[in-house]
Amino acid sequence: MKKQIHDFDDYSEFMTKQLRSLRHFERCLFSVWCADRLLASHADLLEENLSEQDLRTSQVIVNDLWDSLLGDMIPEKDQLNALDMDFMGNSDEWSAPMREIHPIASIVKQSVGMCIVCCRRNDVGLAQTIAQLVMDSIEYNLEENDPSSSPDTLFEHPQIQHKLEAQLAMVKHLRGEYELDSRLRMMFL
Repeated sequence: MKKQIHDFDDYSEFMTKQLRSLRHFERCLFSVWCADRLLASHADLLEENLSEQDLRTSQVIVNDLWDSLLGDMIPEKDQLNALDMDFMGNSDEWSAPMREIHPIASIVKQSVGMCIVCCRRNDVGLAQTIAQLVMDSIEYNLEENDPSSSPDTLFEHPQIQHKLEAQLAMVKHLRGEYELDSRLRMMFL
């Protein structure tokens, strides 16, 4: 990576440029990969903070998106509408708006919902926002657990650097020749 990233504005600009080099299909793969990583990396926290039904719905949506994409197609409009209805229908955030939702749970849920929209629209900004949600979750954890962390040095933190390198590796991988198989889900952990 040649460009120095100092803050979220730099990150947004840089990732938008990287993601612009992908086709819509690859941006969908990238977005679902990001959401899947968030679901997996925060599984314990999600289990504690979401209803069993809501967590299961999020996992099913990501799995269904993967199934379609690994079958070499962006989900059809009817499938996306059904996934959207499932997402909205079983969301703790919508059914109990006064209930306090853990910020990480909210970030993960946003990423899942945005994946549906990303598959629906050919919009680089959506894919970039999903990628940024990964960084937002790390930033939140650092603010909560590392008193020495600072917004000024956030992008120097090893966790942020590791995720950024993983995201860039996935973008680079999706630019080249790749196989549509389940190994994509676990790449660049």
